[in-house]
Amino acid sequence: MLRRVLASLAVLALVAGCGPNAPKPPKPADGADLAACADGLCEVSARVGAKVELPAEQTNVESVTVQAVDAGTVMLIARGIGKRQGGSCSGKCEASGTGKDFKAKLWTGSELTYNDLAIKLLGVGDGAAVLKFTPQ
Repeated sequence: MLRRVLASLAVLALVAGCGPNAPKPPKPADGADLAACADGLCEVSARVGAKVELPAEQTNVESVTVQAVDAGTVMLIARGIGKRQGGSCSGKCEASGTGKDFKAKLWTGSELTYNDLAIKLLGVGDGAAVLKFTPQ
């Protein structure tokens, strides 16, 4: 009985992406230095609550805040500026916008484009999401 329980827990850990064979996220070029995103182009590791400040004049996005990090996913809120607000996803992604806020859940490898900014989830590990920001 104990063996079955332990085996079931091991399978659940692997399925959830937190087992010993879970893929490690890539090492971000800018580490955890969120200030590297000041020009809109960066690759950073961000934990829950992290607020990435962006060049609003260039991207029409003021900031992106990490709301949740889970096995292979990240929840974000992007705060837009200006009259034009719009976004789309590629890959596995869920998104919705209200007013100047655009909420998205990204799975590893998916990308969100909001106003003039692309955000790609490169991986998740150790409670942080590795995100790549690129002005469009």
